[in-house]
Amino acid sequence: MESPPILEKKRYHDLDALRATAMLLGILLHGVISFMGEKYWPIQDTQSPYWEVPAEIHEAGSAIGMELPEEFSPYKFVFMQAIHGFRMPLFFVVSGFFAAMLWRQRGMKEMLKHRAKRILLPLFTLGAVMIIATWIAMITGGLLANMGGETNKGNPSDLWSSAEQGDVEGIYRALKSGTDINAKNKEGQSALSLAVFWRQKDAVKALLEKEADINSSNGSDQNTPLHMATFVADAELVELLLEYGANPLAKNTRNETPLAVVRGEWSSELEGVYKFIGGLTKREFDMERIKRERLRVRDILVNDQRVIRQEDTASTEPERTEKKEFPGGEQFRQYYEKLPDWAKPISWIVGGVIGVIWLIWFGSMVPVFHHLWFLFYLMIIILLFALVMWIAKKWKFRAWADWTIKMPLCLLWLFPLTFIAQVTMWQSFGPDTHTGPIPWPPKVLYYAIFFGFGALCHGRDVFEEQLGKYWWLSFLIAVPVLLVGVGFLETRNVQLGTQLSQGNFKPIVISHLIASACIVLYCWLVIFGFIGVFRQFFSGENKTIRYLSDSSYWLYVAHMPLMMFLQGLVAPWAMPSLVKFLLVCGVTVGLLLLMYEYVIRYTFVGTLLNGKRTREPAAS
Repeated sequence: MESPPILEKKRYHDLDALRATAMLLGILLHGVISFMGEKYWPIQDTQSPYWEVPAEIHEAGSAIGMELPEEFSPYKFVFMQAIHGFRMPLFFVVSGFFAAMLWRQRGMKEMLKHRAKRILLPLFTLGAVMIIATWIAMITGGLLANMGGETNKGNPSDLWSSAEQGDVEGIYRALKSGTDINAKNKEGQSALSLAVFWRQKDAVKALLEKEADINSSNGSDQNTPLHMATFVADAELVELLLEYGANPLAKNTRNETPLAVVRGEWSSELEGVYKFIGGLTKREFDMERIKRERLRVRDILVNDQRVIRQEDTASTEPERTEKKEFPGGEQFRQYYEKLPDWAKPISWIVGGVIGVIWLIWFGSMVPVFHHLWFLFYLMIIILLFALVMWIAKKWKFRAWADWTIKMPLCLLWLFPLTFIAQVTMWQSFGPDTHTGPIPWPPKVLYYAIFFGFGALCHGRDVFEEQLGKYWWLSFLIAVPVLLVGVGFLETRNVQLGTQLSQGNFKPIVISHLIASACIVLYCWLVIFGFIGVFRQFFSGENKTIRYLSDSSYWLYVAHMPLMMFLQGLVAPWAMPSLVKFLLVCGVTVGLLLLMYEYVIRYTFVGTLLNGKRTREPAAS
């Protein structure tokens, strides 16, 4: 395809710096995840600060239908919500702008060649090395974090860590300071539940004597402390809980009583469950003890009079056998048999489509590309851009009107399109993360919208003169939008644990829709704000900023292995989390900048990432 008329070449120093900023913010984001208590991150720091949500915020939230948690992570709010909500979309907007610039200056064929050299080639060469190194660093960092894990025992910082570590004095101090004995932590676990799970008998007795709720439901499965005691197969704890009035007939979300937890025979599948839970909680279960004690726990529960009465009642009911051969189980068989004959073939087609969608989703989640997934998606979207431009030329589409990129009129089409894509995402405040080799279509659509908007902006006077002009107003409006959006996102997460088990979907859907609308509006407002700020303050040439812009690609591609190793190294250190976070990020960026200057910038690796650079001769 031939290029359109070549426009005057111009160096956009502000957009260069903006693209680099999006990259560098990603390094900060990855540096802080280990301090947020997020279980998906392989390295968990011992210092994960959580702040109590003020009563005034709870009251204000309740007035507009929010159900907020008791605590929140300040790191998660700043990085995984405020920054993650706009960072990568901003990167794709700038990428779309520069892709359109290359197309206009060099033509489509040369633009595609250039992007392949700068994106695909680094991804499958240097990127592949860094991804492998990241997995090695992940394992090494995890070992380092666990090796020093015992150093912080006996120095718990709150009720839940005191219960987990068996520090009775710490429990009394937390209760004396006003902490609710039945309050739940961020995973929805009470102190009593944690003390039982970690078999801290003195802590369990102390909490029971202080009248902790012995039948509280905990976590996403809504297990009671007695469920926990049977799972860890501690007969002494089971007897103690029953003595204090634990209900042996209580059921979790899987409709299981505590007895059901130990009813089945030992198997390799059950052993796998213990290993999986042990991996999540960084705990090694004694399998021999559990196999031995399960029988004793079962006898204790079977001999409890309340269980006996339930068993006698159940024995009078006709025995039911579940047929497993039908896809989805007997319940789906019953639904299928109730369908009219004409609908049965359609149900198989629908089921097949759902199965294909599930396989695509699963393939999109396999972490093949790890932190470099964005290069994979960027190249896909660039190919789609080339296709759209080819169709536009063939069918002689008219150019888009200037109002389509003017603020606030541009939101008339940007908001609904982005909202449709955002509604399909559930992971966090902002876009979901899919790092697998199969692209997830909603995510491709999501980033294609931002890329396309950036491409539309190139070559238009209205972009350089008007967009982002009132950047301060964009940021001002974005703040309340962020707070409301985060509030309803947390509300949705709380409702998933309370309403979903009751089959009540309506409040969950409403909270998700409100949160999605706020996420989209916040994202665009902040993008417009940053475009305006950088145009006003960074549009001139600055050698230091230019150097950081050039190095940002290397810094992002290479930061993860070193950062994960350092996170594991400092994880057990007894020092403030902010100090450790700054240390990890500072050392990572500092070392990589030294490597960039002396090993990367003027070598074939630097040429691979940014094109050829020539070292300036030293001044005589």
